[in-house]
Amino acid sequence: MRIVDRLATYLAFKKITAYAFERSVDVANGYLKKQLKGKGSVGSEILYRIYHYYTDLDFIWLLTGEGEMLRPEPELPIPHFSKDEMIEQLNERITLLETSLEDKQKIIDLLNEKGGQDIHVV
Repeated sequence: MRIVDRLATYLAFKKITAYAFERSVDVANGYLKKQLKGKGSVGSEILYRIYHYYTDLDFIWLLTGEGEMLRPEPELPIPHFSKDEMIEQLNERITLLETSLEDKQKIIDLLNEKGGQDIHVV
């Protein structure tokens, strides 16, 4: 399955229309349809916009098909925690952020490995 096919799967799951997607990442009308027909590839600039706009989309899954489509939602602390509970919550948040940072590094590594074969700057 190609990146654009996984993107279409995500959009269908979230009930996001092609038009809404195209507006959100600032591409021309028909962009998604063209990509799905195989008449182009999703450029790195568009991937960057998708990454920043669709924050619940797991980018490793989008690029490779590995893992889950959606990122787990971080749990926010409830205001009335004890000191120990707050420390535990903050440590969990740190772990989530470290995982996110590792995921971003994996994306960078995957893009570097790809060597620009299917990814073009738009």
